[in-house]
Amino acid sequence: MKNKYYEYIIIYLSVALVCAAIGLIVRTTVVAKGVDAFSANTIFWLITGLGVLTYCVLTVVIQGLLGKTTEIFFSKRKNVKPEQPETIKPLSLEEIRSEKQEQINQQKAEKLDIAIHYTQKMFAPYISDADMSLLCDYVKMYSEGTSFEEITIQPIKVKELTTTDICHFGWNIWNHFNVGDQWKAARFIKTVFYDKLKEVELKTIKKKLKIFEPKSIIQIKEQI
Repeated sequence: MKNKYYEYIIIYLSVALVCAAIGLIVRTTVVAKGVDAFSANTIFWLITGLGVLTYCVLTVVIQGLLGKTTEIFFSKRKNVKPEQPETIKPLSLEEIRSEKQEQINQQKAEKLDIAIHYTQKMFAPYISDADMSLLCDYVKMYSEGTSFEEITIQPIKVKELTTTDICHFGWNIWNHFNVGDQWKAARFIKTVFYDKLKEVELKTIKKKLKIFEPKSIIQIKEQI
Protein backbone atom coordinates (compact mmCIF):
# COMPACT_ATOMS: atom_id res chain seq x y z
CA MET A 1 0.00 0.00 0.00
CA LYS A 2 2.90 2.34 0.92
CA ASN A 3 4.55 1.67 -2.41
CA LYS A 4 1.32 2.63 -4.19
CA TYR A 5 1.19 5.87 -2.17
CA TYR A 6 4.75 6.76 -3.09
CA GLU A 7 4.03 5.99 -6.74
CA TYR A 8 1.17 8.49 -6.75
CA ILE A 9 3.38 11.18 -5.11
CA ILE A 10 6.13 10.65 -7.69
CA ILE A 11 3.65 10.69 -10.62
CA TYR A 12 1.81 13.84 -9.52
CA LEU A 13 5.06 15.59 -8.56
CA SER A 14 6.48 14.80 -12.00
CA VAL A 15 3.35 16.16 -13.65
CA ALA A 16 3.47 19.30 -11.53
CA LEU A 17 7.13 19.88 -12.43
CA VAL A 18 6.40 19.40 -16.15
CA CYS A 19 3.45 21.81 -15.96
CA ALA A 20 5.60 24.31 -13.99
CA ALA A 21 8.32 24.05 -16.62
CA ILE A 22 5.76 24.74 -19.37
CA GLY A 23 4.40 27.66 -17.34
CA LEU A 24 7.90 29.02 -16.81
CA ILE A 25 8.60 28.85 -20.53
CA VAL A 26 5.38 30.72 -21.27
CA ARG A 27 6.13 33.29 -18.52
CA THR A 28 9.61 33.92 -19.94
CA THR A 29 8.11 34.32 -23.39
CA VAL A 30 5.45 36.85 -22.35
CA VAL A 31 7.96 38.86 -20.22
CA ALA A 32 10.23 39.07 -23.25
CA LYS A 33 7.30 40.52 -25.16
CA GLY A 34 6.87 43.31 -22.57
CA VAL A 35 4.20 41.91 -20.26
CA ASP A 36 4.55 43.11 -16.66
CA ALA A 37 5.77 40.78 -13.90
CA PHE A 38 2.38 40.43 -12.16
CA SER A 39 0.62 39.33 -15.32
CA ALA A 40 3.49 37.01 -16.21
CA ASN A 41 3.34 35.38 -12.76
CA THR A 42 -0.42 35.00 -13.06
CA ILE A 43 -0.02 33.27 -16.43
CA PHE A 44 2.67 30.98 -14.94
CA TRP A 45 0.47 29.78 -12.07
CA LEU A 46 -2.58 29.54 -14.31
CA ILE A 47 -0.79 27.29 -16.83
CA THR A 48 0.76 25.17 -14.08
CA GLY A 49 -2.57 24.75 -12.31
CA LEU A 50 -4.50 24.01 -15.50
CA GLY A 51 -1.90 21.45 -16.53
CA VAL A 52 -2.12 19.56 -13.23
CA LEU A 53 -5.93 19.79 -13.23
CA THR A 54 -6.14 18.54 -16.83
CA TYR A 55 -3.92 15.54 -15.97
CA CYS A 56 -6.11 14.69 -12.96
CA VAL A 57 -9.33 14.90 -14.97
CA LEU A 58 -7.94 12.79 -17.81
CA THR A 59 -6.65 10.22 -15.32
CA VAL A 60 -10.07 9.87 -13.67
CA VAL A 61 -11.90 9.67 -17.01
CA ILE A 62 -9.51 7.13 -18.52
CA GLN A 63 -9.55 4.93 -15.40
CA GLY A 64 -13.35 5.04 -15.37
CA LEU A 65 -13.55 4.02 -19.02
CA LEU A 66 -11.06 1.20 -18.53
CA GLY A 67 -12.94 -0.06 -15.47
CA LYS A 68 -16.29 0.01 -17.28
CA THR A 69 -14.89 -1.74 -20.36
CA THR A 70 -13.25 -4.42 -18.24
CA GLU A 71 -16.45 -4.96 -16.28
CA ILE A 72 -18.57 -5.30 -19.43
CA PHE A 73 -16.07 -7.60 -21.16
CA PHE A 74 -15.54 -9.95 -18.25
CA SER A 75 -19.21 -10.06 -17.31
CA LYS A 76 -19.99 -11.23 -20.85
CA ARG A 77 -17.24 -13.82 -20.62
CA LYS A 78 -18.72 -15.07 -17.35
CA ASN A 79 -22.23 -15.31 -18.82
CA VAL A 80 -21.06 -17.39 -21.77
CA LYS A 81 -21.76 -20.98 -20.88
CA PRO A 82 -19.19 -23.47 -22.09
CA GLU A 83 -20.47 -25.69 -24.87
CA GLN A 84 -21.50 -29.06 -23.62
CA PRO A 85 -20.14 -31.97 -25.62
CA GLU A 86 -22.85 -33.71 -27.59
CA THR A 87 -23.83 -36.91 -25.90
CA ILE A 88 -23.92 -39.82 -28.32
CA LYS A 89 -26.63 -42.24 -27.39
CA PRO A 90 -25.43 -45.81 -27.82
CA LEU A 91 -27.46 -47.86 -30.30
CA SER A 92 -29.39 -50.84 -29.08
CA LEU A 93 -28.76 -54.27 -30.62
CA GLU A 94 -32.06 -54.01 -32.48
CA GLU A 95 -31.08 -50.62 -33.94
CA ILE A 96 -27.67 -51.97 -34.99
CA ARG A 97 -29.30 -54.95 -36.72
CA SER A 98 -31.83 -52.64 -38.41
CA GLU A 99 -29.08 -50.29 -39.61
CA LYS A 100 -27.03 -53.19 -40.95
CA GLN A 101 -30.05 -54.66 -42.75
CA GLU A 102 -30.78 -51.28 -44.30
CA GLN A 103 -27.22 -51.14 -45.65
CA ILE A 104 -27.58 -54.66 -47.09
CA ASN A 105 -30.91 -53.77 -48.72
CA GLN A 106 -29.40 -50.65 -50.27
CA GLN A 107 -26.46 -52.63 -51.67
CA LYS A 108 -28.86 -55.22 -53.13
CA ALA A 109 -30.96 -52.48 -54.72
CA GLU A 110 -27.87 -50.89 -56.29
CA LYS A 111 -26.74 -54.28 -57.64
CA LEU A 112 -30.17 -54.94 -59.10
CA ASP A 113 -30.23 -51.52 -60.80
CA ILE A 114 -26.88 -52.28 -62.44
CA ALA A 115 -28.09 -55.71 -63.62
CA ILE A 116 -31.36 -54.31 -65.02
CA HIS A 117 -29.53 -51.59 -66.92
CA TYR A 118 -27.09 -54.17 -68.32
CA THR A 119 -29.96 -56.48 -69.35
CA GLN A 120 -31.77 -53.68 -71.15
CA LYS A 121 -28.58 -52.62 -72.94
CA MET A 122 -27.81 -56.15 -74.13
CA PHE A 123 -31.31 -57.26 -75.18
CA ALA A 124 -33.04 -54.06 -76.35
CA PRO A 125 -32.34 -54.72 -80.07
CA TYR A 126 -33.30 -58.41 -79.90
CA ILE A 127 -36.55 -58.74 -77.90
CA SER A 128 -39.91 -56.98 -77.72
CA ASP A 129 -40.76 -54.36 -75.10
CA ALA A 130 -43.15 -56.75 -73.39
CA ASP A 131 -40.48 -59.45 -73.21
CA MET A 132 -37.97 -56.89 -71.94
CA SER A 133 -40.27 -56.10 -69.03
CA LEU A 134 -40.63 -59.82 -68.29
CA LEU A 135 -36.88 -60.42 -68.55
CA CYS A 136 -36.13 -57.63 -66.06
CA ASP A 137 -38.66 -59.19 -63.67
CA TYR A 138 -36.96 -62.58 -64.08
CA VAL A 139 -33.54 -61.06 -63.37
CA LYS A 140 -34.96 -59.53 -60.19
CA MET A 141 -36.45 -62.91 -59.20
CA TYR A 142 -33.09 -64.60 -59.84
CA SER A 143 -31.30 -62.03 -57.61
CA GLU A 144 -33.74 -62.92 -54.82
CA GLY A 145 -32.85 -66.62 -55.10
CA THR A 146 -36.09 -67.74 -56.77
CA SER A 147 -36.07 -71.35 -57.98
CA PHE A 148 -37.28 -71.29 -61.59
CA GLU A 149 -37.95 -75.03 -61.52
CA GLU A 150 -40.87 -74.45 -59.17
CA ILE A 151 -42.69 -71.71 -61.09
CA THR A 152 -44.28 -71.34 -64.50
CA ILE A 153 -43.07 -68.41 -66.56
CA GLN A 154 -43.51 -67.09 -70.07
CA PRO A 155 -40.26 -67.73 -72.00
CA ILE A 156 -38.52 -64.83 -73.72
CA LYS A 157 -38.40 -64.95 -77.51
CA VAL A 158 -35.01 -63.86 -78.85
CA LYS A 159 -33.89 -63.13 -82.39
CA GLU A 160 -30.33 -63.06 -83.78
CA LEU A 161 -28.59 -63.96 -80.50
CA THR A 162 -26.93 -67.38 -80.32
CA THR A 163 -27.00 -69.95 -77.53
CA THR A 164 -23.47 -68.83 -76.64
CA ASP A 165 -24.69 -65.25 -76.23
CA ILE A 166 -27.40 -66.46 -73.85
CA CYS A 167 -24.89 -68.58 -71.91
CA HIS A 168 -22.56 -65.61 -71.59
CA PHE A 169 -25.44 -63.51 -70.28
CA GLY A 170 -26.24 -66.24 -67.74
CA TRP A 171 -22.63 -66.31 -66.50
CA ASN A 172 -22.45 -62.51 -66.23
CA ILE A 173 -25.65 -62.38 -64.19
CA TRP A 174 -24.51 -65.28 -61.98
CA ASN A 175 -21.11 -63.65 -61.40
CA HIS A 176 -22.72 -60.28 -60.64
CA PHE A 177 -25.20 -61.50 -58.03
CA ASN A 178 -23.21 -64.50 -56.81
CA VAL A 179 -26.48 -66.30 -56.01
CA GLY A 180 -26.28 -70.10 -55.91
CA ASP A 181 -23.97 -72.18 -58.07
CA GLN A 182 -23.59 -72.29 -61.86
CA TRP A 183 -26.18 -75.07 -62.12
CA LYS A 184 -28.72 -72.55 -60.81
CA ALA A 185 -27.60 -70.02 -63.45
CA ALA A 186 -27.92 -72.72 -66.15
CA ARG A 187 -31.46 -73.60 -65.03
CA PHE A 188 -32.34 -69.90 -64.96
CA ILE A 189 -31.40 -69.20 -68.58
CA LYS A 190 -32.77 -72.55 -69.88
CA THR A 191 -36.16 -71.73 -68.30
CA VAL A 192 -36.23 -68.06 -69.28
CA PHE A 193 -34.93 -68.62 -72.84
CA TYR A 194 -36.58 -72.00 -73.30
CA ASP A 195 -37.43 -71.46 -76.97
CA LYS A 196 -33.76 -70.85 -77.71
CA LEU A 197 -32.27 -73.53 -75.43
CA LYS A 198 -34.90 -76.29 -75.41
CA GLU A 199 -32.70 -78.57 -77.53
CA VAL A 200 -29.60 -77.98 -75.35
CA GLU A 201 -29.00 -80.17 -72.31
CA LEU A 202 -28.55 -78.48 -68.92
CA LYS A 203 -25.00 -79.83 -68.45
CA THR A 204 -24.05 -78.46 -71.88
CA ILE A 205 -25.43 -75.03 -70.95
CA LYS A 206 -23.41 -75.08 -67.74
CA LYS A 207 -20.23 -75.93 -69.66
CA LYS A 208 -20.84 -73.15 -72.17
CA LEU A 209 -21.46 -70.45 -69.53
CA LYS A 210 -17.90 -69.17 -69.79
CA ILE A 211 -16.62 -70.55 -73.09
CA PHE A 212 -14.89 -67.68 -74.86
CA GLU A 213 -16.28 -66.91 -78.30
CA PRO A 214 -14.80 -63.76 -79.92
CA LYS A 215 -17.69 -63.42 -82.38
CA SER A 216 -20.38 -63.41 -79.69
CA ILE A 217 -22.53 -60.32 -79.34
CA ILE A 218 -22.71 -60.76 -75.57
CA GLN A 219 -19.20 -61.21 -74.19
CA ILE A 220 -18.06 -62.54 -70.83
CA LYS A 221 -17.69 -59.66 -68.35
CA GLU A 222 -16.07 -59.92 -64.94
CA GLN A 223 -17.94 -56.74 -64.03
CA ILE A 224 -21.11 -55.68 -65.82
